[in-house]
Amino acid sequence: MSRSLLSLPLAGLLAFSLFACESKDTPPAPAPEKVDEAKAKADALKPEAKAEAKPEEAKQPEAEAKVEAPKDEPKADEKAKTEPKDEAKAAAPKGDTKPAADVAAKTSVPDAPNGILPKGAADKLVPAGGRPVVRLLAAGGEPRSVASYALVKGTSKPLRMGMELEMSMSAAGMNLPPTKMPRMVMTFDFSTGDKKGSDWPIEGTLKDVAVESKAPEQAKIAEALRPQLEPIKGLGMRYFVDEKGRVHDVTMSMPKAVPQAAQQMMTGMTQSIESMMAPLPDEAVGSGAKWEVIGRLTANGADLLQVSTFTLKERKGDVLTLDVAVKQLAAKDTVAPPGMPPGASARLVAFKSQGSGTSVLDTKDVAPSGGSMTVKSSMTLEVQVNAGGKTEKQNTSVNTNVTVSYARK
Repeated sequence: MSRSLLSLPLAGLLAFSLFACESKDTPPAPAPEKVDEAKAKADALKPEAKAEAKPEEAKQPEAEAKVEAPKDEPKADEKAKTEPKDEAKAAAPKGDTKPAADVAAKTSVPDAPNGILPKGAADKLVPAGGRPVVRLLAAGGEPRSVASYALVKGTSKPLRMGMELEMSMSAAGMNLPPTKMPRMVMTFDFSTGDKKGSDWPIEGTLKDVAVESKAPEQAKIAEALRPQLEPIKGLGMRYFVDEKGRVHDVTMSMPKAVPQAAQQMMTGMTQSIESMMAPLPDEAVGSGAKWEVIGRLTANGADLLQVSTFTLKERKGDVLTLDVAVKQLAAKDTVAPPGMPPGASARLVAFKSQGSGTSVLDTKDVAPSGGSMTVKSSMTLEVQVNAGGKTEKQNTSVNTNVTVSYARK
């Protein structure tokens, strides 16, 4: 599942455009969640501060031991025998450098007030349109070996992707309460061609789209979505992927008569599907290995920097089981959401998107064997409208909670 999952929260934001078009008559309701959300953001920062402090604090006992040992060697020997537990504790932070490496690696991404990077900061890490940057954080335990893709020519088993989305919105004092969208299920076929150099050509086709309502209140939304999604069947994509799972030269063919809102959503979906393979490090890795992937994405008119951390939990032959954590930052505050009226502009005031999940992949297959991921995203837009010589500003906030699952038929 890998990078595809990491992009799917963006598809959730894009799906909002479909839902919003059918929800204009939804009565507003009070939304006290804003205060709780702000508090949650503040609380979320505390564990990170503590995590950064632990490695530094752990150095003090080790330093003291080095100073005291020369003064009284017998006591030092005696202390080693009588206090093995304390010594083990002092040694633990030194040996447990992997979490510290993770914290240090994240500092390579500049601070992002309100989730928005300073101008030009994202370009220094990954230029827009550039390939993701992969960096090994921890090699993991022995035995270690290099992990690479060795795709097999032919058609893979169909991939079934399900997405469940919950969203809420507030604008100009009007609040749309949290609404659970019907479950969307898409089935894709993928085929791998002959390897050319270090790349394999991949072709994918969307074979089926289904909308499943799980509650009576979702039935109306499902009825509105089905006719817009039906024409998407047959959507095709073509791209190339190298031995390390890096995707490039993506092209997409959209069937005729597809509604604009559905096209916008599928652009985000295909961005997820085309990046389905987890980029792998060049170095040899073993169980517990961690690597970071920094890439650029676009969704809903926003330019985003995505920081993904993969942990190798298990490796059995060609099959890798990964834990995945993702964090997204806005590369800039300017944004061009679809459907903006003439004379209107928008900028990001705040953005937050992060999540975690698992992925099982076979390095001989173009699509994941299975997995799931949940991502929470929130953004606040300031929309400025110039009309009749007057300028009006309005803030709109959108919160989404997306759960995506993958399975092979």
